[in-house]
Amino acid sequence: MKRTVFLSIVLALSAAGCPSSEDGGGNGGTARADTSDTVLAPAVARAAATRVELAVIEESEASIELVLPGEITGARDAILGSAMGGFIERVLVENGDEVREGQVLVRVDTAMASARLAQSAVELRSAEREVGRGNRLGASLAQAQRDAYQTRFDAAEAAHQSARIAVSRSVIRAPFPGVIANLEADRGEIAVPGAPLLRLVDLDEVKVTISVSDRDVVTLREGMAATITTDAASGVFEGSVSHVNPVADLQTRSFLVDISVANSDRRLLPGMIAQVRVRAALGEAALIIPQDWVVTKLDGLGVYLEQDGQAVWRPIALGPVVRHQVVVNEGLELGARVITTGHRELEEGDPVLVVREGRCCTDGRVRF
Repeated sequence: MKRTVFLSIVLALSAAGCPSSEDGGGNGGTARADTSDTVLAPAVARAAATRVELAVIEESEASIELVLPGEITGARDAILGSAMGGFIERVLVENGDEVREGQVLVRVDTAMASARLAQSAVELRSAEREVGRGNRLGASLAQAQRDAYQTRFDAAEAAHQSARIAVSRSVIRAPFPGVIANLEADRGEIAVPGAPLLRLVDLDEVKVTISVSDRDVVTLREGMAATITTDAASGVFEGSVSHVNPVADLQTRSFLVDISVANSDRRLLPGMIAQVRVRAALGEAALIIPQDWVVTKLDGLGVYLEQDGQAVWRPIALGPVVRHQVVVNEGLELGARVITTGHRELEEGDPVLVVREGRCCTDGRVRF
């Protein structure tokens, strides 16, 4: 009974699906074939389309905000010592003293240097007299003798100049106004030539040094505004980029950047750790896209746009790089529908199926 029912169903389906011998495959059979093609075509098209995500381009600001730790140092920080060395005669300051520019701090063998200066002055006056005497004698004095007098005078004059320099360098003066720190000199000691005796720090202005990666240093310029905070002092301090080292440190492969900060109230002190925020703006009303959206071909760079369900290749000209983003100078306009996912498998004219659409961009991210 079950087999009879099964055969009946099969025969019925065969009769319904096949054209009869009477119509000879005429209009009825053709109509059914057309209906089948119509049903299958959209399904095949959908299967061949690449599933993609896209973002509609909007105006954005090309900017980057760096937040990095830094170390505070004095804007001017000098280690002072005696160039000639010798007996420390007087120490005229103490740690923590504020000094003015040019003020005498330490005297090292000044008496001995002054004695040599006086001796050189005597030699100079003697040589000067000999030259004068030779000039008065004129032709009656041999030319060789007059040349000897002149040579002695020149040597005495050079020795006197050297003695004056020695006297000047025996007195350690403040090269700029600041505060004395790390005083390591005491009266009666023997100073080694070039050895540090004290440290002078200008605290009215400090600098904060930060280490910046090669990806970020290209966006920094001298004069950019910066804000500084530290756990040791409340409030926010305003500063600016004063120097960008053009060469990376060979050990860390990072670039040192100095931030200058006014410090008249002396709240920031050398050795403190600070947090620095620098916002680098590269232009307003710019078109910014993530670098990952850019496709590289043999004939140039570009992106794929979605137009009427198809992928359309669009060459672009790029501007400055902003970390993982890049400024587009030419090739894109507001409202362009850039394919952001699946774009690397596409070719010109490929059908695409948009599964998600967003707006570009906020901090380099698409808003969905």
